[in-house]
Amino acid sequence: MTSRTGTILTIAGVSVCGLIAYAVYFDFKRRTDSNFRKKLREQKKRVDKSLAQSKEASATSNVVSDDELRDALKQIESEPKPPTQERREHYFMSQVAMGEQLVARGETFHLPAALSFYRALLVYPSPPELLGIYRKTVPEDVVKLVMRLLDLDLTTKIGAYYEVFPPKWANVSIQSRPETVTSGPEKVLVLNKDVAAGEVIYKEHPMLTCLDYDLQQAGTHCTHCLREIQPSMESFSLLSSNGAKSVFCSTPCQVASKTQWHSLLLTLEPPMPAIRELSVLTDTPAQLEARRTAQAKLVAYLKDKRAGTMLVAKFIARQLTATATEATAKDPNDYAAPDSGEYRIEDHVERWTTGPVNPPSDEYALISALLQGTLPGLEQFLTEESHKSLLGKIVFNAFGVYYGGGRDNRPPSPLRPEDGELTRTPHGTARQVGTALYSISTYLPHSCTPNARPTFSGTAELHLIANKDLKKGDELSIAYVDVEQRAGESSMECRLRRRKELARGWKFPCECPRCVMDAFE
Repeated sequence: MTSRTGTILTIAGVSVCGLIAYAVYFDFKRRTDSNFRKKLREQKKRVDKSLAQSKEASATSNVVSDDELRDALKQIESEPKPPTQERREHYFMSQVAMGEQLVARGETFHLPAALSFYRALLVYPSPPELLGIYRKTVPEDVVKLVMRLLDLDLTTKIGAYYEVFPPKWANVSIQSRPETVTSGPEKVLVLNKDVAAGEVIYKEHPMLTCLDYDLQQAGTHCTHCLREIQPSMESFSLLSSNGAKSVFCSTPCQVASKTQWHSLLLTLEPPMPAIRELSVLTDTPAQLEARRTAQAKLVAYLKDKRAGTMLVAKFIARQLTATATEATAKDPNDYAAPDSGEYRIEDHVERWTTGPVNPPSDEYALISALLQGTLPGLEQFLTEESHKSLLGKIVFNAFGVYYGGGRDNRPPSPLRPEDGELTRTPHGTARQVGTALYSISTYLPHSCTPNARPTFSGTAELHLIANKDLKKGDELSIAYVDVEQRAGESSMECRLRRRKELARGWKFPCECPRCVMDAFE
């Protein structure tokens, strides 16, 4: 044993003996001296009070008001944004590094750290993915601040939404549902100008589309814009992981589908290649096979005419790929671009009326497995309840796309009538070629005597046509179902048919003047 080691052990031994001796003396005084016990109690109270004050001061110093966060959001909004992909990646990495440095400096720097992580989130291609990483690597208090910033940003946008949407070129505005409208969306469209019978009120590209399954398999229509592909046209295609082919009428439609949803949902390609430093995907053969299986199950599920399920998956994909497709957002061939550049697809859908739906118990598991196979952890951002709400919004607001009077060869659904999906189609869902969602037209309520009608001229672009002369301030309405009285059908039979379809598809009894009048015939 060296002399240094011996000295250390000697000091340690003396210290231990001293502590034992003091403990014995302390215990003797505590048991025999009442004044000593009194002083101990008083000292304990002072210590407890001091600790409480210290905790309160610490908590107060870490409380960040909403006003402070709003000021921070305004500052971030005024900051210049990196214009190119290369600069965005550099900006992202520098903000993450800054956030990590600030976190290491303690609680006092939690707000500046949260702001850095929030800036990084704004330019990351997949915000849900990055939030999942934050939850695992960043202190909980900082993550909570980031989430509060997101909530406040959304609240601010909600307040200003109807000031800029619908865009002026649509010639309509959105107002709360008046008493004259008894069913349908919670808000309705009102004309901003006079319109003559037969005039186009506005034209609108869809945000999402889903070609009918039989036409998808036949390859006769464009998977993106739903255009019928003529023999003289040059077509393009994309292969899915199981070898199935999606056909497109043009290169822009093919590129748009590939970047917006196809690569995420139907291939084994890495979903997020933009930022590899943070999340490197090295899928094993078993993981790739699980992903392929989940995709095949989703496609098989569509055979039962469940377009809503595919639209939910495409909606999630569009959220994840929004940043990657910003460069083509103004392309007129990008049929999925929202109509207001300030708001993304989720901002529109957030405001939609939802209908009551009860999807099969295995549907959520199917979507969850698909998301997990695409990007492990992504399934955490779609709960069973949020899936049900999203599906309700999509199914309630879906339009059927048709040409002319619609087709007459659509295979019947194997589902029971009450379980099938109906779309807003004045000729009836059975005559559509596909399903589409629109940001403006979703606010059109149903009427059995509609003053407007949706039409389509070869693609999923919706043209809203006036059925009669309309004045500025008139509320617009369309027919969700076929409301024409058919040959050999009495007015009462027509009323029962359309009311039955409305109850099945949208869960409301129509109380329009025509239905009320027909009830007494």
